Amino acid sequence: MSSFAFAAPGELFDIKISVKSSVIPSVLASKSSDKPKPGTDNHFQRSVLFFVPESVQGKQNVPLLIAFHGSTETGPIFRSRTTVMGYDKLAAELGFIVAYPSGYKGNWNDSRKAAAYPAKLENIDDVGFTKSIIQYSSENWSTCPQRTLVAGYSNGGHMCYRLALELGSSYIAGVAIHCANLPTDDNSDCATLLGDAVPICIVNGTADPVNPWGGGEVSLSHGPATGGSVDYFAGRFLDQGIELELEEIEDMDEIQDVRQFRNPRTGRALVKLLAMIGEGHYVPVAGGEKKPL
Repeated sequence: MSSFAFAAPGELFDIKISVKSSVIPSVLASKSSDKPKPGTDNHFQRSVLFFVPESVQGKQNVPLLIAFHGSTETGPIFRSRTTVMGYDKLAAELGFIVAYPSGYKGNWNDSRKAAAYPAKLENIDDVGFTKSIIQYSSENWSTCPQRTLVAGYSNGGHMCYRLALELGSSYIAGVAIHCANLPTDDNSDCATLLGDAVPICIVNGTADPVNPWGGGEVSLSHGPATGGSVDYFAGRFLDQGIELELEEIEDMDEIQDVRQFRNPRTGRALVKLLAMIGEGHYVPVAGGEKKPL
């Protein structure tokens, strides 16, 4: 483990985490024998960059945010493209730790069958990797496993869909999806019955050519409309007997609250959709550098 000072109030830790091999849930059971299994050491030693604000050092039960990058990126690259370390600044202000993991050969074994990335083709256990990040952070900085949030952009967003569907609230307290729609049933590689419903916010651009707002043909197979993704997750809460009320809000020009489902008893918004009006496939942090995938 190495560390070095950071200009903002906190420290960065560049960590190699050992990931234990485990069985990966997959709806592609009939094809699983065709996928190579991890067999070399670099499959088990995975890289994670942690930002630990001064404000949380020495504290107990601190929240953890795991930020998943898009394809061809790394954790440090994703961190640098979020409004001059925007997640770090939020962490320092609000009091949480950020983990920036790096995907296998630049990508994640995400929620889509058709995502023919190396991580998918080699069936890399990124769900197990996520569990290891949660455990490492808890053991070293006393983060609370039940207060783990995940956020992901593009390929990283699809990875977060997988985590939400397969792990549920046992590991994940909330999810933020950026520039990604839920895969259609015929393209889903998730064991959806393993996890229960978790709070989720989906942030998509209305002019995204890679992940179309209205659904249809995308770069990797066929995708639903953004509204369909939100409705699906609202349905998961309803299936659990949790009451929801739909609110439609239109009050901003560039970033617009379009739809949210709120629990009338607690007042808490459990499912939310934000539209980036006229925006494309960009790192979705306000004022951030707009670089297409």
